[in-house]
Amino acid sequence: MPFVFRQGEKVFMEPINSDLFICPQCKGALQPGPQGSERLDCQNCPLSYPLRDGVPVLVIKQANARPVPTDDEFERLISEALQASFSGWDFSWLEGRQVRIPDPRGDIDMDYEGRARACVASAHAVLDLGTGGGEVLSRLAPFHKVAVATEAYPPNVTEAARRLTPLGVQVIWTDPACSDSRGPQPQGQWPHRRLPFADDTFDLVLARSTSFCPREVYRILKPGGTLLTVQGGTQKDGPDKDGPGLVDLLEGTPPEWTQPGYGWDIDATLVEAGFVTSEKIERRVTTIYRDIGAVVYFLKAVPWVIIDFEVNRYRERLYKLHQRIQATGGFTSSGSERLIEVRKP
Repeated sequence: MPFVFRQGEKVFMEPINSDLFICPQCKGALQPGPQGSERLDCQNCPLSYPLRDGVPVLVIKQANARPVPTDDEFERLISEALQASFSGWDFSWLEGRQVRIPDPRGDIDMDYEGRARACVASAHAVLDLGTGGGEVLSRLAPFHKVAVATEAYPPNVTEAARRLTPLGVQVIWTDPACSDSRGPQPQGQWPHRRLPFADDTFDLVLARSTSFCPREVYRILKPGGTLLTVQGGTQKDGPDKDGPGLVDLLEGTPPEWTQPGYGWDIDATLVEAGFVTSEKIERRVTTIYRDIGAVVYFLKAVPWVIIDFEVNRYRERLYKLHQRIQATGGFTSSGSERLIEVRKP
């Protein structure tokens, strides 16, 4: 008769041979913790994995981080960052703590806003995808007949409605899957990826730092309509440039789509959808982090940079970066951003 394990049952096992196991986070050796602790401690990083009913739970998300020695300034900066609020796409808390140095050839944020403002002035129906809290779109007012903004993150929906409704913009709460570049499929598959707008509705679609399905955007644009988007690169730098990027330095886990062979080929999908290129611009952006609080705030606000980021789990690595920043005055990371303007024939 097969043995059936039930949660909470006492299981009698032979002593665990920890030599068989490694830490799935860093590949360090695992050793039993202090007597009675019911855990396996990594000898290379501060993670400890629980033993539940005698079964080792070697799952990173189930691990606890053991305390690591730091200093008062580090703890103060971390605490400030964790307590600071964030809404919409407002990074004003980082002013002076995170410094963006634009490409000498031009600031892509200014290029985007200038082009968007010119396009809005001549468009009768405008759609802003992934508006965040509506910060950027609000600066493009006034609008003509129709102005719509979508947002999928509930707290941002409220903020966007508060900011944009007085400007005559209709805010729509959409499914997060609408940003999936693959879009809905034939035979009614994955309908939650469909943009909830009729065909040939908008003269202009804006997409500032959000993904989308080019086929869906093409569908809802009128003939002659324009798509204007900014797409950012990763924060990763090669060793022959400015040194390791933020993800590499913290030995973080990036999204799979940032890795070679897994990313969204926006150029190919725009062409496949039928778009004609008006202009493409690429700019390099350098970011300087003046203190570790700025790093934590940024990673908290933009969780897709390091997808498993938690302060306690990364505390030891954060403290090493804090010491580096203290010694050098800042940590520099570089990436690239692209402004793409295409039209529907």
